[in-house]
Amino acid sequence: MPQLNGNTCEIDELPDGVTVTIRATTNSRHTQKITVTRNDEVLCAFAGSGERNAMTGQSTIVSNARAKLRATFEYQTDINAEWQKSRQLKAGGPYTIGNYNILVIVAENGDDSDYNDSIIELSWNTSR
Repeated sequence: MPQLNGNTCEIDELPDGVTVTIRATTNSRHTQKITVTRNDEVLCAFAGSGERNAMTGQSTIVSNARAKLRATFEYQTDINAEWQKSRQLKAGGPYTIGNYNILVIVAENGDDSDYNDSIIELSWNTSR
């Protein structure tokens, strides 16, 4: 299970050397931002707003079992406002279905309590 700490999530469950698809969506009128780093290097960042699982971006990385990934969740209430830390995260997975794997992390910014203001999904395939 990923380690949740405030508005960050450390991920170390990924097998070494697999291609991981990272997909980010939002369900908020406020701009949401998710930054994924490894050893303080930004691998990808997604920002946007919208309802009904609006896609804010997708990227792929190659996992490294010796280095944890960190996902940081932030939001803005007004254009050009300071980024604020998302208030709480929840995670599920990784779940394995055959050779498909998925890990989901969701963030709540505090304007309601539905835990879908920003969502990141990490998925990968493993050999049988």
